Amino acid sequence: MSISDQPKNALNVRLLLAGMALNSLPLGFTLVVLPIYLNYIGFSAQVIGGITSASSIANTVALVPFAILADRYGRKIFVVSGFSISALAFLLFAFTRALNLLFLASAIGGVMFAGGFSAAVWTPAWTALLAEKVGTTARTTAFAWAQGTWTIALTAGSLLSVLPTIFQNAFRIDLSTSFQYTFLAFASITIISGLVVLPVTEDLEHSMIQRDRPSLNLVSMRSFRHISKFSLTLGLVGFAAGLSVQLLSLWFNKVYKVDAGTLGPWFAAAEVTSLVVVPIIPRLTRALGTSRTAFASQALSALFLSLMVIAPSYEIAGTLYIIRNFFMNISWPVQQSYLMGTVPPNERASASAITSMLWGVGNSIGPLLAGTFLTSESYVSISMPIFLGGIVYLASAVVFYLFFRGIQPPEEIT
Repeated sequence: MSISDQPKNALNVRLLLAGMALNSLPLGFTLVVLPIYLNYIGFSAQVIGGITSASSIANTVALVPFAILADRYGRKIFVVSGFSISALAFLLFAFTRALNLLFLASAIGGVMFAGGFSAAVWTPAWTALLAEKVGTTARTTAFAWAQGTWTIALTAGSLLSVLPTIFQNAFRIDLSTSFQYTFLAFASITIISGLVVLPVTEDLEHSMIQRDRPSLNLVSMRSFRHISKFSLTLGLVGFAAGLSVQLLSLWFNKVYKVDAGTLGPWFAAAEVTSLVVVPIIPRLTRALGTSRTAFASQALSALFLSLMVIAPSYEIAGTLYIIRNFFMNISWPVQQSYLMGTVPPNERASASAITSMLWGVGNSIGPLLAGTFLTSESYVSISMPIFLGGIVYLASAVVFYLFFRGIQPPEEIT
């Protein structure tokens, strides 16, 4: 099944995916390298957790206001702006080691999962714009491709964890300068990502943009309960991700004494699983339904994540992480497509923002707690974020199934 039945919309979808991929490329790099880099320049695990949390906090605060603006005035301008803003973060990372400016860089965004302020600007608008460009029957497929494209970018970014070493050897510079070159390269890429989206067309009437809608009415009362329940499940996912995944490279470094260059291919392989799941997701949702698919895949991902704490080597732990990502890469686009299919089109950006805001709240708390655990020299304490993260992921899966097992998206109603 094609992502869109109309050639013009198909081009728009491809441009949206391409822009998002370029903008997400640095995320894979920072996920592997940033915690280790910050540790290398002298910061403790607790401070690193705080810097990481700054991205989630900024994202959480800014999401809803920009979603309201996107639903009222159109989505494209916010996608372009959000993509481009993240360049400022990488310029700061390139030229400073001052703690307050590193906090600011993380808050601006383009790093780690939360994406900071920049992601708050573009994510709700991008999600709604993508849903506009595809029909109901192709929506889940489109979001599967979006998940695949995003994780391809993360894969490439993870592999680029060797880039500082390459720059160091090629230009005969010290490691600190090689990181500076790398951050400057990523700043350029994020600017290009905004330019890629400029040709996308937006039909404001088709999108049901409501400029006269009162600003206090973020969503209708009919949607409020539904979105609130979804927000709870996503908040748990955000907390689990912040607790167990955001500082995962630092856990590998402390437990197995492996560096970013060694970890890069493992993190990249974990993201490659998103390619495998693209054709699987529509078949699973047709066979099992959305709620069962989301529950089963996320529960299995939680199991394999928790098993990492007893892995005797980094190779086995890395393999378990790859399997965990396979199942999580099924669950995430299924849930995002479900949300877009069960709220009115004119509330999609707002619904995305509200649920992402709760994800950000959880995600901002998780790294702070993980950083506290990681300051210990005890293996039990160091591995506690992963074990607890698995439990929270499982709890989210159970809650999602209990809330939504009786509510079907339009394509599943016969």
